Amino acid sequence: MIKKLIKHSLAGYYSTFNLPVIVNSYGRSGSTVLMRSIVKCANEAKNKKIQELAFKSISQTAWDLNGKQLRNGMVYKTHDYPPDETFNNEVKMLYTFADPVDVVLSLLRLYDERGEKWMKQHYDHLKVPYTNFENIIKEDQLELENHLNTWLQERRFPIAFVKYEELWEHQDEISEFLGLTVSLPPFRERKANKQNDQELISQLKQSYEPLRNKINDLNGFFIHQ
Repeated sequence: MIKKLIKHSLAGYYSTFNLPVIVNSYGRSGSTVLMRSIVKCANEAKNKKIQELAFKSISQTAWDLNGKQLRNGMVYKTHDYPPDETFNNEVKMLYTFADPVDVVLSLLRLYDERGEKWMKQHYDHLKVPYTNFENIIKEDQLELENHLNTWLQERRFPIAFVKYEELWEHQDEISEFLGLTVSLPPFRERKANKQNDQELISQLKQSYEPLRNKINDLNGFFIHQ
């Protein structure tokens, strides 16, 4: 309880935001780098030690948005679906999305690196049952398309949608949406882009063709409000 109060106090004092900010995605789409960049730019603490504490206080997760009390000044990362009821106060959300082929290639790599326990947790964050992970190659097991479609239909609060592949090109628009100058770290090529298994890539393109077509029809940045 005391730790929570300290976090709330630090976030309220050192964050430039006067409302909660949510960074959402269907995973492996740049939400972490965007969230950390927003928190860093929103953190007004000057002392290095206090700056670190304030960063941890402003940076939060909200894996279940239903009934979540979002606090002003905090930036929340989530992969959840829209809540049943509107939030207790005004919020702004950014939703990042990416080519599902790259998303799945990234997940395949992380499965090898971090194991099944991490992957089960990722499935849980996306509210889908964990089954045979290898089936993700042949079917949209994580329901990525449904996740994106559901948020595209949300109109209760402002949402800025941005493609991961164009994230660095839209820093000015992101900054304007948030009312804060956001500066991303230098772009680094995805490790998934170094994948040379053309048979695997071909299979993924076929499996995720509907979602890829939808994404290709969307602008690199747009706002629903």
